[in-house]
Amino acid sequence: MSEEVFSAGLMREGELMLESICRDLLAYGYKVALMRDSRLPALTISTDRLTTYPIQNQLQFTETWQQCQQHYDFFLVIAPETDSILFNFVLSLEQQQKRIFNCSSSAIRLCSDKYLCYQHLKKHHITTPKTFTANDWLSEDHATEAQWIIKPIDGAGCENTYCSDSVDTRQRLSTLPKDKFIVQTYISGENLSLSLFINEGETQLLSVNIQHIKQDQQQLHLGYCEAQRFDMLSREQALSLANQISHCIDGLSGFVGIDIVKTTNAIYVIEVNPRLTSTYAEPAMREKTNPAETLNKQIQALLAK
Repeated sequence: MSEEVFSAGLMREGELMLESICRDLLAYGYKVALMRDSRLPALTISTDRLTTYPIQNQLQFTETWQQCQQHYDFFLVIAPETDSILFNFVLSLEQQQKRIFNCSSSAIRLCSDKYLCYQHLKKHHITTPKTFTANDWLSEDHATEAQWIIKPIDGAGCENTYCSDSVDTRQRLSTLPKDKFIVQTYISGENLSLSLFINEGETQLLSVNIQHIKQDQQQLHLGYCEAQRFDMLSREQALSLANQISHCIDGLSGFVGIDIVKTTNAIYVIEVNPRLTSTYAEPAMREKTNPAETLNKQIQALLAK
């Protein structure tokens, strides 16, 4: 994005995730290297074990990325699903046969397309809100008072996400590229998420989180998250759901987030985030242990081979 205007909201989330994972890995004694847009301020970490490659334009990005793939062995990609960005990074690393602490490119492709992911979850009998492509939704009649969520088919966070009744939903969709958006039934309940680390099919529950989502006019914004809120959902319930999802989506690995809505009668899976999520940066994640502990164990096991 070195030659584009970037989203302040997404950049803030990215900064928090990046600085948090760097600090956590440095605490275990690793050397960490990262590529960084030269427009951004320097990270607040001061150590000779952190190497930063400043990026000023697309050409420099491409050259540096190729050099990093040749020089380094272990990679963790922090990137949004939008426009296949995360997918393309991971695919290029797979082709170079690097060790990647991310989901597989095939899992990323499935989860990045929220409509395909909805169909996949439904096929495996996992409770999820009814979801339409924009064109399919427009082709049907809907009760005027019903509430709907409009969101990008491959978005990250709450970027360009709206909640409105049928009339306003129809009006908004008329101004949007139909192939880029989906419509979901609005589910009223507790907005929660699960933070997971998955290694060779074994799922560790890092946190149950409350997502504080604000609505301004009709647009939704993720205000902040509260981590370690196991009072909202028991470990047993959360792990049971996490295992259902990890077993039905091949290639989920490393840090994974699952957005859910808990109602009186059910738990709805809203989407699966095949990557590190912003909740990772919450201070509560570090109250008792380093949240990169499971990643550290995985790295140490690889180094011991």
